[in-house]
Formats: sequence, C-alpha cells, structure tokens
Amino acid sequence: MPGFKQADLYPTVKQPNFALAKKLANGHTGSGKATLYTFSSSYGPLWAQIVQFDLKQLGVDVSIESFPRGVQIGKIETKGENFDIGINGWGADYADPYDFINVLLDGSKLQAANNVNISYFNSPAYNKKMQSAASLTGPKRLAAYGNLDIDLMKKAAPLAPILNGNNRYFTSARVGCWTFQPVLAVPNLAGICLK
Repeated sequence: MPGFKQADLYPTVKQPNFALAKKLANGHTGSGKATLYTFSSSYGPLWAQIVQFDLKQLGVDVSIESFPRGVQIGKIETKGENFDIGINGWGADYADPYDFINVLLDGSKLQAANNVNISYFNSPAYNKKMQSAASLTGPKRLAAYGNLDIDLMKKAAPLAPILNGNNRYFTSARVGCWTFQPVLAVPNLAGICLK
C-alpha cells in the first residue's frame, strides 16, 4: 500500500509469550468477559476459537456467537449490537491508505447501521489526524498516513490484523496478456489471452 512504513508492531514468534501478555493486560481486561461474533462458515469458527483460547490465557472469558455470514455482517455493522469482538475482513478498493485508515476508523462517520468501522473507534484526536492526512497530496499525504498507521496500531490498536493474502498464480507458457492488480491481488481475467 502506498505510504506503508515498516514498524516493529508485532513480534514474529513461534510460541506466544502469554506470561508477558498477561502482565501487560493486567488491569486492562474490563469485566474479564467478552462476546465475539463470527461467521459460521469457512474459517470463522476456527479463528474464533483461537481468539477465545488466546484471551483465556490473559484472564478473559470469550463467549462465541456464530452466525451465517450475511447475518453476522448485519449485526456487527449495527451500532449498539452486543458484541466486543467481531471477525471481519477488508480488502482495498483502491491503492490509497484512506481506504483502510479513514474508511475503517474515522469515528465521525459512525451511524445507526451499515458501519464498516466495526470497532466503533471514535477518537476526536485521531479523527482529526485522519482528516488532516486525507487533505494532503503527494508524498506528504503518504508520509502522514504511514506515520498515522504506526501511531494508531501502537497506541490505540482499534484493530488486530490477522490475515494478509500472498497469492501466487501459475499459468502455462501459452497464456499471454497477463496483467495483475497488486492492491486487489487478482489478475485481470477478462484480459487474459492465449498466445
């Protein structure tokens, strides 16, 4: 994504350090209970169980509620719905960090239903930073978004990224006219031809 800056946000380890995580979470787990909404198909239940297990190690009991995907989306996009964690996905519509940061986190855009900001993150200070970054152009815009991304994920952490696709496509030597859209991570199927 244009503007991306490498940051040491999440350690890459084979075994999580639950003892350290529990120490850091001490005093920050609210009631010690959370409700997670997931989708009932594909990998939804598995991801929910992983989140449930991991948070249990920190002293948080997670209750999983599973729904057909269309129902789950409607529920997590409704302000006031009774959940703490929602498993959802988001893909870039276009190659601009606004499509992730502002679209998913600008709390000034929250409404009664149809929210894509399912964390319901609404920080006046961060809303202002997002709107300021959006008003810039060129390299200044990208630098502002790169810094804002790091700031948000280090200090506020309204999201927990769990998947970033790394697709590979293999074709025969006869395939030509190949174009690939790197932001959406898909080939232009309508443009493919045989040599």
